[in-house]
Amino acid sequence: MSELRRSHDSAWKYLFSSPKVVHQLLTRFVDDEVFSGVTVEDITPFDKSFVSDEFLDRESDVIYRVRSGDRDVYIYVLIEFQSTVDKSIPIRMLHYILGLYDQFYRTSQAGKLPAVFPILLYNGNERWTVPRNVRELIEPAIAERYIPSFEYYPIIEQDISDETLERIHGILAAVMYLDKRRDDTELRAAIDRVIDLLAGERPEQFLMFGVCGSIAAAIDFPPGSR
Repeated sequence: MSELRRSHDSAWKYLFSSPKVVHQLLTRFVDDEVFSGVTVEDITPFDKSFVSDEFLDRESDVIYRVRSGDRDVYIYVLIEFQSTVDKSIPIRMLHYILGLYDQFYRTSQAGKLPAVFPILLYNGNERWTVPRNVRELIEPAIAERYIPSFEYYPIIEQDISDETLERIHGILAAVMYLDKRRDDTELRAAIDRVIDLLAGERPEQFLMFGVCGSIAAAIDFPPGSR
């Protein structure tokens, strides 16, 4: 992994270290009623102290606990930075969540395991063609009830129009808007729009955008475009 790519990964992880950004993700980019009444105060970082280092290092992950009504729901976000499509994503995500459940089972005294909502955030250039359900990757040679069924929620950056990002606004929309620019000309033209997208954000969010936005813009410019 190049140093610039590593910085890009770290920038996105830094962005999602903010519960406010996670709140924007759940309420503005995820269309599911379970998050409709969630507030920033309902979102807390996942306590990773009981999870082994080997398990945590397997993926570029974001995990939060979200209070939804009278229950806790966990969200797992896989941030996929590869420029090409990885067809193993559904299997990787299922594997990660099963590992997470194993950790819960070993350490929790609760009767049932908590629900985990899986989200894929993909910002590669290739069109995303991977099935949403792992079942579609398995030959239907046996009864369907014996074949695993696991579905993730895809957020594909290139499929989100600029108009949609402008309507959504906020720091996450601003970083995505900048991340979609492909050369200096597009970047310069985007500055005013990005400022509008950040209207209403607190000063600390502007600082966070300064770190994440600059790296997001730099990483995706092809050689010779600058």
